[in-house]
Amino acid sequence: MMYEKIPAGFFTAFDRQNSLLYNADDYEERKLSDLQGCFVAEEIRHQMALQENKTVYRVYKKTAPLVAGELLQAVTVLFPGTVNGEFFMTRGHYHIHPKCAEIFFCLGGRGLLLLQKGNETKWVEMKPDVIAYIPAGWGHRTVNTSLAGPLVFIAFWPAVAGQNYQRRLKEPFGKRVFQADRSYVIGDGD
Repeated sequence: MMYEKIPAGFFTAFDRQNSLLYNADDYEERKLSDLQGCFVAEEIRHQMALQENKTVYRVYKKTAPLVAGELLQAVTVLFPGTVNGEFFMTRGHYHIHPKCAEIFFCLGGRGLLLLQKGNETKWVEMKPDVIAYIPAGWGHRTVNTSLAGPLVFIAFWPAVAGQNYQRRLKEPFGKRVFQADRSYVIGDGD
């Protein structure tokens, strides 16, 4: 990883038709087998992972030096699906550096951005062209509330923020999002 300032800018380009970030230099894919403890119906998730192990989401990142003043960016493609009626979601995380905020810009699809700080939970409906601000100190997770197609968004955050995925295990997200007819319902967590 780079730890010094870059001498010149760089570019990325988003291919809407194929949901790809050109010039990305890091890629992650999360399958059902990677999401232990995320869904209420853990045993059903486990069985689904053994049988088909669908891809739940992909993340395309463009890295920058991990120093103050630099920004990172990533495009996330969160596919449609449910585990026992609970919509597919990202793992969710908090920032290691609690004073770092984040911005999401929805490129396509429909979903929710869940925000949590202590016992307080809020959410933002995500649809094309919505820009969501995630305040410093808030945990966040995205949920695809449509079975018709992926939720696609780009995120920008300080390079020094870091991501703490373990904290969500100690402080599970207090709200869950389930399929209800052609929409969704928000219920209590674990």
